Amino acid sequence: MAFVKWEPKFEVGVAAVDAQHRMLFEHVNALFDAMQAGQGKDEIGKTLSFLAKYTVDHFKTEEDLMQKSAYPGYADHKAIHDELTRQVVELQGKLAKGSQMLSLPVMHFLRDWLAHHISEEDKKMALHLNAAGIH
Repeated sequence: MAFVKWEPKFEVGVAAVDAQHRMLFEHVNALFDAMQAGQGKDEIGKTLSFLAKYTVDHFKTEEDLMQKSAYPGYADHKAIHDELTRQVVELQGKLAKGSQMLSLPVMHFLRDWLAHHISEEDKKMALHLNAAGIH
């Protein structure tokens, strides 16, 4: 069973963004599966690294679209992206040093952040993008 399930309510109406969101859900689930299977720190580290890189690429897609459409909430939305990126890099560093294990609370944080960010921030952004003709 998926740790975080993609549902139509998460669709924002911008095809590229929706496809990337689905991939993020898949990779959060893969990370959870690796953790649950007791896979080694290296495997979890690789999965988390891939997820972190994919998230940065996804944020760039959104930020480019926001700039292209002159989204008025760009600065605030980018600040939210920057903060999550900082937190993930910090987590990666702690995991690499062995000072933190990937735990259920960390996974819940990732799941809740992803669901909230899409439902709130990305939906607001998408309304603007759709009005600007970006679907």
